[in-house]
Amino acid sequence: MTVAEMNRKARSLEALDAEIASHPPSLPYDDERDQPKTLHITFADDLPADFQPPDELVEGLLTVGACSILYGDSNSGKTFAAVDIACAVAQGVAWMGKRTEPGLVVYLAAESPASLRARLQAYQSEHGVKVPDFAVVNDPVNLWNGNADTDAIIAAVRQIEAERGKPARLIIGDTLSRLSAGGNENSGEDMGLVVQRIDRMRAETGAHVLIIHHSGKIAANGARGWSGIRAAVDTEMEVKDEPQGRCIEITKQRDLSGKGDRIGFRLVPVVLGLTKWGTPATSCIVVSADAPVKLTKGKRTSEAGGAILEFLRSLPSGVRQAQVANHFCNRYDKSTISRQLKALVNSGAVVTAAGMFAINSELR
Repeated sequence: MTVAEMNRKARSLEALDAEIASHPPSLPYDDERDQPKTLHITFADDLPADFQPPDELVEGLLTVGACSILYGDSNSGKTFAAVDIACAVAQGVAWMGKRTEPGLVVYLAAESPASLRARLQAYQSEHGVKVPDFAVVNDPVNLWNGNADTDAIIAAVRQIEAERGKPARLIIGDTLSRLSAGGNENSGEDMGLVVQRIDRMRAETGAHVLIIHHSGKIAANGARGWSGIRAAVDTEMEVKDEPQGRCIEITKQRDLSGKGDRIGFRLVPVVLGLTKWGTPATSCIVVSADAPVKLTKGKRTSEAGGAILEFLRSLPSGVRQAQVANHFCNRYDKSTISRQLKALVNSGAVVTAAGMFAINSELR
């Protein structure tokens, strides 16, 4: 390379350096989400000697400022159960024998505000009370499509707190499907945004957020959609409508004991008036009842097992395995019937003698 060529290359490099200096690369913080933040650190040896137990909203069930999911099949009674819990918190009275921390309740009736109002009227009529501090948001809200509705919920909570002079203790979202309309319930990317906004709601209001959700197509597989929802919540409760009764089963509990416990209840119809056709217009209230006995151990009863139980329940005197296989010949093969009958016997749900299978008398 000649001296002239070396000089030209040097001048080119100088020009490139000047160009870079005049247009510095942008920082990686493109928006508010990417802004650096300060992390709060706690050292183990700084912890006090005295243990501070979790602050409970509903004794042994829900903690203050946490998040929970209440899910179940359609018509299982999950919304009635949620309303019953909320009315107890709003009044500061015990729920199913469990003490509550009183405070404001804000119910996001995204699915059916009219149905919720009817259920509240039924509760007040049958209990002879006017439930105070129970606010119903009648507008549809969306926690997936942007921050606007989350901002509106937080602002509404603060306004209600200012008007009533009391803190919000419980926010109920009914249902997750309506609160995430447009998003994919099976997508971690979509539902992760919803979880973030739920976390923001409870962080900025200090209230416990309870979300009502649906079971999946196969109830034994748990709540519908992305499995990360279950991981994100502190408490998960499944509402079950079993042949021997209804119950709320605690299927996850992060900070409290009681996982696996069942809280029994039944629904009692209440006549609210007459329709324009002169027929009774009804709703229901929740009444405490004995929880159905949980006979199965380990895995939940499968779809095939549940179908066999229903069949055996219709034949209390018992039936042979071949008859069961013949009844379900268009749905399940003989090996599936054999495995499921064995599993049901091992769980205690079915008894067998002399080649006959019958439903356990406790399940009749």
